[in-house]
Amino acid sequence: MTTLRLSRLLLLALLIMAGCARQDVAIDHGHEHPHGHEHPHGHDHEHTPHSGVVVPLMSAEAQVGFVELKLHDDKGDLELWLTKDEAGKQPFDLALDSVIKVSFPTLNQEVVELRIRNSEMNEDEDGKGNIREEKTNYFIFPGDTGVDASFLVGKSFAEEVVVSFSASDTKYETSSFELRPHTH
Repeated sequence: MTTLRLSRLLLLALLIMAGCARQDVAIDHGHEHPHGHEHPHGHDHEHTPHSGVVVPLMSAEAQVGFVELKLHDDKGDLELWLTKDEAGKQPFDLALDSVIKVSFPTLNQEVVELRIRNSEMNEDEDGKGNIREEKTNYFIFPGDTGVDASFLVGKSFAEEVVVSFSASDTKYETSSFELRPHTH
């Protein structure tokens, strides 16, 4: 085999491998995947800061940030982070007594309320504190409320949800999106 032919074969093999590797990259938020297919629920959990579903957060005027909502399939508990940026690096903090509502329009108008875990550190499941200057961007359900979360349990759970809250006389809300669990 000539050196030129071997070089061409090696180049072709590298291009094929690079193309295959590119096809494995998931693209978030319902955009097309390399094969032209959409992710089954429009969001990719694997490439979000906490393995949840990330969606834009809107006020009446414009997009103001992002919501990441994570459902644990084993207990039906929810974790939610509010951020100014999609990467989840800049918290969108609210007062500690804030209540975040997650509505399930197709489940008999079910609505759950997310609140802080505690007012000392409000740590997430990784133990990271989330209180800054008496504000936080991290909320959970059901926490220690005693509310039954069994309707959220299971790996096959998939429902449309809307996240909403009010702060400083401004209403914030996401568009409807499909919530699927982060499975254990």
